[in-house]
Amino acid sequence: MRGMKTVGLLLTLAAALSFSFPNPAKSQGASDAQYYAAGNQYYAARNYAQATKYYYAAVKMNPNNASAYQGLGNCYYAMGRKADALSFYQRASALQPGNTQLAQFVQNLRAQVSGGTGAPAASTGGSSYLSTGYTLFQRRQYSQAIQYFNGAIQQSPNDYRPYYYAGYSYYMMGNAKNAALYFAIANAKQPNASIKAYADRVKASLSPDDQQWVDDQVAKYTGTAVAGGTSAGGKGSQVAFGFHLLGGIEDIFADPTDIKTSVVKAGSVSLSGVTPNIVALPELEPFVQLGDNFEINLAIGYFPVGNLSYTTYEFNPTYPTPPGNTPDVWKYTFNTTIITTDLGLKLLFGDKQVKGYLGISGGISPISMTFGKQEYDPSGTNPLGQDSSSGTYGALAFNAQAILGVDFSLGKGIAVGPYIGYRYLDATNFQNAGSTLMIDTNTGAVGTVGSKTTAGFSNLPAGDPVKALDLDFSGIEGGVDLTFSF
Repeated sequence: MRGMKTVGLLLTLAAALSFSFPNPAKSQGASDAQYYAAGNQYYAARNYAQATKYYYAAVKMNPNNASAYQGLGNCYYAMGRKADALSFYQRASALQPGNTQLAQFVQNLRAQVSGGTGAPAASTGGSSYLSTGYTLFQRRQYSQAIQYFNGAIQQSPNDYRPYYYAGYSYYMMGNAKNAALYFAIANAKQPNASIKAYADRVKASLSPDDQQWVDDQVAKYTGTAVAGGTSAGGKGSQVAFGFHLLGGIEDIFADPTDIKTSVVKAGSVSLSGVTPNIVALPELEPFVQLGDNFEINLAIGYFPVGNLSYTTYEFNPTYPTPPGNTPDVWKYTFNTTIITTDLGLKLLFGDKQVKGYLGISGGISPISMTFGKQEYDPSGTNPLGQDSSSGTYGALAFNAQAILGVDFSLGKGIAVGPYIGYRYLDATNFQNAGSTLMIDTNTGAVGTVGSKTTAGFSNLPAGDPVKALDLDFSGIEGGVDLTFSF
């Protein structure tokens, strides 16, 4: 009877053990790698007790499975059993003599276990920052761990380990961009095939712009170029080329002030077809970017100002019927086109995703104006003849511009964003074959210099003051900037 009880107890114990531990014989030939993978799944779910069972099964099948020993160490460490964790970490380290990171961690953990005081205070030096970071990392407190790893980096900027574990922490948090950065810096500080593989794999999952950002940042941290990336100093230190396409409008403040003022002063003059205040202004702007924050550009714009027309009614005292009461009627037309040319520079700020800029520029802009002067009978309906001052006149105007804008990256060297600015453009001295357009400031009549007694000014009252015609096209402008860079 006693023997039967013993057999029953043994059967019960065997059944319990069969439920407690994975049984390779009943797992259809599962390998130690499969048990290890199952353990990782439970570890990721923070089911440490179940994870240890699969790690134990893995090392039972393969006593040289260093990763399974390390998995056991991770589980016991997470459960607060540091002494047990240390024994398994030591087994794993012995099987991986080249794993310097694990060896350093074992050394730190051994000091904690033997001292019985836990992790050293984080404020006592770089090694303490690193040790505390390790502790938080093992507890999956990645955000807090990164703070200590960054503290270790400040204390010991040439030590690759805090970069590596900060990268691992970012990776576990799902921040692949920073993970790739820290892995790459760790490899740059101390080249290691495994770390480089991590860095390359994570970086390959990023967008082209983020990959370039990683290369640029690594170059800044290390002072050297990243293999397959940019030259020393990053792309920001190279010369970049491209062009801006600006589509905007300008609200002209002054319009043709000289004419308007004179017309209003005359009283009897009708002004019609005034130059539009809102004028389209497309521009092409090739640029060279020197560094991250400086750009030189040449802007060429088309400024179709448009038509202005008005009519003057001037009373000629020598007109025969009736004397002094019949007007001379003149109709004027101006059609102005300006080609703006600006050489400028921009100060850039921000990052690749959102880049603001402040630009200033200046130049000489050629102006072409078709001027027409037609005489009519006193009714103003029947044309009598074209004045000899009619024709195409040209002028050169000084052009200055200040602009403020922001570009939003669309990827692959394309960005778009709004801008606003102010343009100063004042033109005078309109000439054609040596003749200059003048304006009678009493009546608004326009003609050419030297023609006071001929066609141009033959109908102006004697003694009226004249001056060179001056037109101001300054104003506020704004629009959209589309940028292509190479």
